[in-house]
Amino acid sequence: MDVQIVEELSKMLADRKAVTREEVRRGAIRCALKVLGPKLVDAEPELIEEVTCSLIECPITLKSLHFSEEVKIEDISFCHPHVVKPEREDFEEAYFEYKQSKRYLDVFDIMQEVTNRFFEGYEAKGKYMRKYSKDGKNYYVFFSTIQDVFEDIDTHLKITKEVDGDYVVIVPTEAELNPFLKFFKCYSEDAKRAGLKIWVINPDAKTIDPFIGYPRDSKLLKGFKNPKAAALVSSYWRVEVKELD
Repeated sequence: MDVQIVEELSKMLADRKAVTREEVRRGAIRCALKVLGPKLVDAEPELIEEVTCSLIECPITLKSLHFSEEVKIEDISFCHPHVVKPEREDFEEAYFEYKQSKRYLDVFDIMQEVTNRFFEGYEAKGKYMRKYSKDGKNYYVFFSTIQDVFEDIDTHLKITKEVDGDYVVIVPTEAELNPFLKFFKCYSEDAKRAGLKIWVINPDAKTIDPFIGYPRDSKLLKGFKNPKAAALVSSYWRVEVKELD
């Protein structure tokens, strides 16, 4: 499975001339979900690091990209293929992705902590995808960002059909509402029809709220800071998103 994930990640980064380890790691998590689906719950915790190392240090397949050369700019290490000389715009793109990736990785453990508390009393297993089980109810939870959920929507809709329970994607809050508005405009109806749930965690306040969809277990509603958030989003944003390009 490692090889399949490496090859999928290599396709994702095929046009990139410079990356950071943080971006590769974030991409590895996304590609692991695409390849493994619900089986990601049972993946070893070391899987993502092994995939990351394949693209930066020691390729495990001939189809793996190899960002073998390192360039340090201030305190950030950028990597690029041996035969490629990145231009300024390549580093700018890599820096943008670095910031997105670092924030996601920095709040990953907080998102998991808040989610564990939300599902208190449930049996839990898995790292990059968590499965919470109680009284015959299963919740499969994946941690992402709203921008990545937008790009990976087909994968998430597919997994919603594959799990034996509910599928929830947890994302952190963003500095601006636009990424959420954009997602709501383009995919809220698809998500609702499929049963895909997206909940938002505030990493600073360590609170969780529904963005799209609610848990079937009504007892869990008390775990949201604002249980009516998803209903409010649906009623108020439906008008606003018409103005969004």
